[in-house]
This record gives sequence, C-alpha cells and structure tokens, in this order.
Amino acid sequence: MAKAIYDAFDTMSSVDYLGLPANEKWRYYYKRWRYYQDSYFGGNEFREGTYLVPYVLESGQDYADRIKNTPLDNHCKSIVDTYNSFLFRTPAKRNYGSITNDPALEAFFNDADLDGRNFNAFMRDVSTYSSIYGHVWVMVDKPATNVGTRADELQQEIRPYVTMYTPENVIDWDYERQTNGLYTLKYFKVLEDITDTGGTYREYYPDIIRLVEKKQATEETRIIEEYPNPLGTIPVVPIYSQRSHHRGVGISDLADIADMQRGIFNELSELEQVIRLSNHPSLVKTPETQAAAGAGAVIEMEPNIDPGLRPYLLQPSGANIDSILKSIEEKVNSINRMANMGGVRQTQTQAMSGIALQTEFQLLNARLSQKADNLELGEEHIWRLWCKWQNKVWDGEVKYPDSFNIHDKANTISLIKTAKETNPTNPKLLNEIDKELARAMIDDEDTLNEILESQVENDTVEQPVTLDTQQEHPPITNADDLVTHMKEMVEQGYTVEQIKSLHPELKDLFNRE
Repeated sequence: MAKAIYDAFDTMSSVDYLGLPANEKWRYYYKRWRYYQDSYFGGNEFREGTYLVPYVLESGQDYADRIKNTPLDNHCKSIVDTYNSFLFRTPAKRNYGSITNDPALEAFFNDADLDGRNFNAFMRDVSTYSSIYGHVWVMVDKPATNVGTRADELQQEIRPYVTMYTPENVIDWDYERQTNGLYTLKYFKVLEDITDTGGTYREYYPDIIRLVEKKQATEETRIIEEYPNPLGTIPVVPIYSQRSHHRGVGISDLADIADMQRGIFNELSELEQVIRLSNHPSLVKTPETQAAAGAGAVIEMEPNIDPGLRPYLLQPSGANIDSILKSIEEKVNSINRMANMGGVRQTQTQAMSGIALQTEFQLLNARLSQKADNLELGEEHIWRLWCKWQNKVWDGEVKYPDSFNIHDKANTISLIKTAKETNPTNPKLLNEIDKELARAMIDDEDTLNEILESQVENDTVEQPVTLDTQQEHPPITNADDLVTHMKEMVEQGYTVEQIKSLHPELKDLFNRE
C-alpha cells in the first residue's frame, strides 16, 4: 500500500502532540518558520518537507521518486548570504567604555558562546538566522557559581556567554508595559529537549528560573529544578531582521521569496517530466504482442491482428518546454526585484539605464542599512546584559556601517574612462576623477584610504599650468575686456604670476595716476 503524503503546512508539531502550552503567535507562525528554514537549507530538509504539489491519483512511491529527481534552485540561501557579505564586509566598530580593561572581555570576544565561536562570527550567525525567520532570541547567561571573588571566577573561567534561540524553540513569551512606557519581558519559555514520549523546557521569570518536564499530553508537568534568577530580569533580547506589528515576531527576508522558489521547484519538476516523457515515449500494445521499447527492439505481432490493435508509440509534444523555461526566468526576475538584487545577482546583460541601475542600488543600500541598524540595536542590548552580569553599566557604543558601497564596477569604470577621454584641463576635476576611479577599483578599505589621502595631499600643492601658446592674449585696453579675459584665465587654472607675465600692461594700467 502506498504511503500517504502530507504537505509540510499540515503537519502537527511535537509541541502540539505532547500538549505543551504555547504562545498563540507561536502556533500561528510555527509552520511558516519551518518552511523558511527548509527553503534556506535546501537539500534533504526541503525534500522531506514535501513542498512539491502531488498529481491527482499519484502514488506515494511515484511522488517520492519525483521529489528525488527534482533539483532545487536555492535562491533563498543566495540572497541571505549576499546580504551578509555586504553587512560584514566592514567589521563593526565597538567602543567598550568602562569595561575595556575587564579581564573577562577578551575571553568572551574570542569564545562568545562557550563553543569556540568568536563574537563576530556569532553576530554573523544571528544576522543569517534573523533573515531566515525574521528574528532570533539571544540569551546572555552566566554559569551558577559559589565562588566569592572575581579572582576565583576568572580562575575557573566563569563569565557571561551568549546563546541564540531560533523562534520554533521559543514556544511562549510575554511582555509587560512599565509605568514609564517601556516594555519588558516578564515570561520566557524555551524548549530544552523533546522526544516522541516527552520533553523538557525552561521557564524564565524575573525572580525564578524553572526546568520543567512533561512526559505525555495527558500527564501533569514535573518541576525538575528551580532556582532564583540572580539578575532580577530575564536576560533575553530579540534581534529582528524587520519588525512586525507583533512584539517578539519579526518579518522574514524570505517571506515572499520562499513562495516564488517553491513555484520554481514545482516547474522544474514539470520540466523534468516533459523531457523524460518526450525522450522516452510509451509503447501501447496488446498483451499478446511481444515487444519492448528501446533502440533495436523487435516487435512480433499475430499475422491477422486487427489494424486498430497494432502497437504504437505514445509521445507527448515537447513544445511547452520553452514556456516552462520562460516562466522560471520570470520568477527569477521577480525574486531579484523583491530582494532588490537586480543589479547584483543578474547573470545576463540587461538593457538597464544608468538611473534604473542606480535606483536599484539605492534600494538595496536602504535595506542593508535597516538590517545593520537592527543588528546594532540588538548588540547594544546584549552588551547591557553582559555588563549587568558583571555588576557594571554599559557606557560604550557599537557602530555598524550605515552606507554600503554598492555599484556596478564595470559601468562605473566605463563612465570614468569616457570622462577622461574628454581631456579636461582643470587639475581639480582630474583629481576628483582619479578619486572615483580608486573607489571603483579598490575593495580594501585601508588601501583605498591611503590612496585618497595621497590625493588630498596633491590637492594642497599648487599645480603649475602649462601655457597655451596657441591662445591669443591681446593687450587689455578697457574694463570689459579685463573682466572677461581674466575670468577665462582663472577658470583655466592660470596662476597670478602667469597672468602677469602674459599681460604686462596690467602693471602700467593700475599704476597710472
């Protein structure tokens, strides 16, 4: 009997199976979060999600075979990784303020999560997963200890560390508005472990922390461990990719792109089926006819067989292959438009005007700036919690890049080349053209700064102007000629001494009594 196939959006989570209490928004978004995760990771995760639309009367085995034979063109991973390549091309600048000399700071930065990841790598992962889900939760915790001094803590390497939780593992949370208008987290529940027979989760309150176990949906929960919260607040901060109107829920960068990728996945399956059927037609024959499909096959028929029962090949037309390919191409263009990646991910030459290309880069720059601001805000909260664990107050500053140098390098160099071919004579204009050429060609920030600084030094040196021997400089005899000719010479960059040498009559003109 063929195995039944269920769509990933219709599956029941283990939390529902065990009867664990969960936030209403978590139940609403859970299936989409799993869908975004599968869309980013691709591979077996995407295949096991059964996102391929089954045919009518298609058996489970045929459906499974079709999934195995259908490739995934993973645009979701490409877009998220491209965003991160821009965001972290220039490292964030951090001023640690009063904790600069804290002995635990260097150890934390080199191993932020007690798993070997430095803090920059951790924040890069935070950016990746927040782009996938829309947000992630970051907890700043510190191991429980009975030591009495900071020296003992440093000796035992007891210090704050960070842990990232993706949204499907945070099953409940609640915010409370304070009298000053500030919203603070008053309850937080995260899954620790879950199996087919039970699960454990940890509950955080401002005053206590509990580790709870639940075996089955019909059994009562059992508190395994309970201890006071030494910080007095829940040490968790949400970091968003884009904010939504629900507190604690972000908007994924893949919200619409994943659906378009799923459409391409289904059309690639159709394309594979059309090519397979076109190249391998079906043989229609009676059971008594001895035949097999394939090159060099011999067909044996009864001598007096009815002409209507003679075997024949049933071969569909492959004319719709071009229409499928065109549809896929349009979907890829739609993905690039939604992600503002038309000028970055385009692999074929398009007739885009300079204004259209510049607008595309500006939109991408605005999106990246928004993501950088959210990362900057989230990291500020992380450092505040880190300082609170160390009985200090955060007075430092974190600065992520506000603008990203996004441009079409080949187009920019072509424009600069055209500008230089006009042979401008103004040295300041030539200097600015050289600066733009350096910005277009040099990717390393340090090397670029050195080149630009040398250009600034050249600006301060007065450049001699070569005399134009073909230009006429008649003696100036009236005020109108004086104003007009002097203006022309100044615009061309002539120095005062050169003007005096070309017009000696000026000395007599102004010394005349």
